[in-house]
Amino acid sequence: MNNRIKVIGATDYIFCLLLALAMVAAPNYIESGSCDFSSSYLVTVLVVFFVLSVINYFARRLIVRNIISPVYIGEFNGLFNAWNKILHSKHNLWLFFVIILLFWLPIIIALYPRTLINDTWGQLAQFIQYFYKGNHDGVFSNHHPIFDTLIMGAIITPFGEKLDNWQLGFFVYSFVQELLTAFSFSLTTYYAHRYLKLKSGYVLAMLLFYALCPIFPISAQTISKDALFSWIYVIFIILFIEALRTQGRVFSNFKYDSLLGLFAILCIITKSVGIYIVTFSLVAVYLFIPKYRKYSIATLVCSVIIALGLLTGVKRTLNVAPSGKQEMFSVPFQQTARYFKYHSKDVTKAEFNSINVLLDGKNIGKVYNPTNADPVKGYTDRGNYKQYKNYLVSWFKEGRRHPRTYIAAFNAMVSGWFSFAEYDPLMSMDWHNLLDPKLIPTSAAVRQGEFRKSSQAVQTVFDNLYKNPILQLLLSYGLYASVLPLFITATFLRKWGLEEVKFYWLSVIPLGLSILLGCWLAPVSTLFEGRRYLYPVVYTIPLMLSLCLSIYQIKYGRRE
Repeated sequence: MNNRIKVIGATDYIFCLLLALAMVAAPNYIESGSCDFSSSYLVTVLVVFFVLSVINYFARRLIVRNIISPVYIGEFNGLFNAWNKILHSKHNLWLFFVIILLFWLPIIIALYPRTLINDTWGQLAQFIQYFYKGNHDGVFSNHHPIFDTLIMGAIITPFGEKLDNWQLGFFVYSFVQELLTAFSFSLTTYYAHRYLKLKSGYVLAMLLFYALCPIFPISAQTISKDALFSWIYVIFIILFIEALRTQGRVFSNFKYDSLLGLFAILCIITKSVGIYIVTFSLVAVYLFIPKYRKYSIATLVCSVIIALGLLTGVKRTLNVAPSGKQEMFSVPFQQTARYFKYHSKDVTKAEFNSINVLLDGKNIGKVYNPTNADPVKGYTDRGNYKQYKNYLVSWFKEGRRHPRTYIAAFNAMVSGWFSFAEYDPLMSMDWHNLLDPKLIPTSAAVRQGEFRKSSQAVQTVFDNLYKNPILQLLLSYGLYASVLPLFITATFLRKWGLEEVKFYWLSVIPLGLSILLGCWLAPVSTLFEGRRYLYPVVYTIPLMLSLCLSIYQIKYGRRE
């Protein structure tokens, strides 16, 4: 290999150092809520930094070497010939789809009738109250995206209310969702082959990852607002990346504009953070790709206006109650609770009064859990905008007084995303306290007969795979929430000197927002159902990696 090739750059070392600092601290925050930044910590950080740098170097070197001098496949020629027939078939998109579904089938069958997260029981209860019980007095809450509630309720509840078979309703809804998710993954694979021109071996690896990694089918079978949003988000990201690949030229195609607008609208109405992801992503295109500004801004404006119009109209028609403002204050509330726990004597009377309006000032220090904001913030909104403003004044004053406490509280909240804790999508419905037995029988949350055994078997197999040291990284939070996103970001931020990829770095914007808004500001990470917040990132990681590989192929001249 050419020794003049620069395998890694300064950005790689910076990110490896940041990752080492976070990864060494994360287990301590998860276990005890704090981390002792001692000399032992620093030495451990240096060791981890060295290991990460070496792994990063050899990973990038391997990519470059494989592009310049492809590995001889020899005895696997027959397998690759069969694969190439599939890859170059005019029906390859649908063949990818079938392959993914076939590999998912055992898990799909074993987890019948699927898994509802706790929030979904509450959403179904709202739908039943409004449409079947005639209660129209603010039963819907904007705590859950209203369109998610309507879609789930419209498909599931007729089976329970009309046929008295709730579990069949769960299965039908989830199976449709699984089909759409598998299609979004097959479309990702197709895009990597057709438009990014990835080598056939890389495309095969992507397809097998989607088909064989158990995280994907288990996530797809969960009945949750996050699983509904995530397959939509995948298609939006494909369309967004196409705008970057073509340097905006694709905006002159009305069909493309319509598709991008459609999936932008769907992202906004099915996820609270969707409007931020869509807006900031398309504004970035407007700012950095000036030649086609009128098309990109028109697509953005039309999408936002239509989405907000739909949301406003439906909320007014259904008398949807606003969501609690406390949901956006998980991190500040945790910082306040930690302050009360360790510096209660420093709290002034005025600060206590402004905080006590929103939080239980006498007890927040006692109920404070470093990695779970729910005990502090609660589930209901207790204040108005003026009271929140007064709270923020006190929050700011206390932060200036003891900044380290605030930093520690934040570190504890995000520690799960840097840990190697097991990332196992929900497979159990044991936690269903939002299930109202007056509306839905509790038996609906219990798998019957052999399916109870088969679901437990899936959980056991997943746990056993995680216990294997070789596979542990593949099934952990840290890989998807920090390691791979930083690897991807470092790749995009390098100076490649290639006109073709000069806008690829903009793809970091939706990725970063999905992590920052969807994960870091969430009330939990590794606890309860925290893993669902990571779905959009996990679903699109293979696509982002394929974009990185395409840069290498362009740089070193082996595109197929």
